[in-house]
Amino acid sequence: MAYTSNSESLLGLQRFDDYYLPGGDLYCLVENKLFRVHRYFFERESKFFKTQLAVPATPGRPRIGTADDNAIMLDNVRSADFAKLLWVFYNTKYSLYESTVEDWSTILELAQRWEFAEVKNLAVRELEKLDLPDIDRIVLYHKLVVDESYLIPRYAALCERPELLTVEDGLLLGMEIVIPLSRARECARNQGASGGRSPSPASLGGTELTNIIKDHFNIKPDVEQPAAEPPRPPNPAAKPDDNGAGAGNETPGGNGGKPNTNGKANGGGSRTFKGGGAGGNSAWSGW
Repeated sequence: MAYTSNSESLLGLQRFDDYYLPGGDLYCLVENKLFRVHRYFFERESKFFKTQLAVPATPGRPRIGTADDNAIMLDNVRSADFAKLLWVFYNTKYSLYESTVEDWSTILELAQRWEFAEVKNLAVRELEKLDLPDIDRIVLYHKLVVDESYLIPRYAALCERPELLTVEDGLLLGMEIVIPLSRARECARNQGASGGRSPSPASLGGTELTNIIKDHFNIKPDVEQPAAEPPRPPNPAAKPDDNGAGAGNETPGGNGGKPNTNGKANGGGSRTFKGGGAGGNSAWSGW
């Protein structure tokens, strides 16, 4: 991958003031904005960045992302959107993450792209608190591979509503969703009519409708935890020990009552990372 001279690399660059941080040890270039942040968050939270930042430096070159003139170049993302992702780590209100549907959707998209698993989970939890039409939410979650358990109540809402899907709805959802959704709706209407066809799907709901949706969308059921083994009663036939206690009345540590102990411009040393590249490849393609 080509390098440019230092004079060329600094031409036209601007620091993104909110996230050009003293003590930051990771330099990123997004559009023409320089970010100086902490490598720790990227290596800890993102499988993708952790892999790529572990690639050894080219002989004779500094480690990528260690200065303005060899900043990591992130393509296909706006600087304002990258700042929204960084806000998750540098939010001054700590546990209060109040923002808009648009902002959380952007954060969710970047978290999915760069494999920030916990940031993705946070974005989904926050989106669940906000108003968003069911169809828009299904499209967003489906596109960004959100856990299907979040989709079940949205599918159920579309099955229960009296209105049919419009052409616009179908185009947004796509045939992959429209076909099983239509079949689930029809199945709910038939079963809810007790042998006849109900004029409305709303007569069937709850667990029954959930099971119908899981079946038609091939959503795996939740894994049930094994039931705890009940305590064993004392053995009345056991002989008492020297202290007068029956052998079946075991103290913690005996077999029966043993506790579980398992407890600013492109250049310098800058490289363009386009995402998804493996191991020692010098370019990251697909960002």
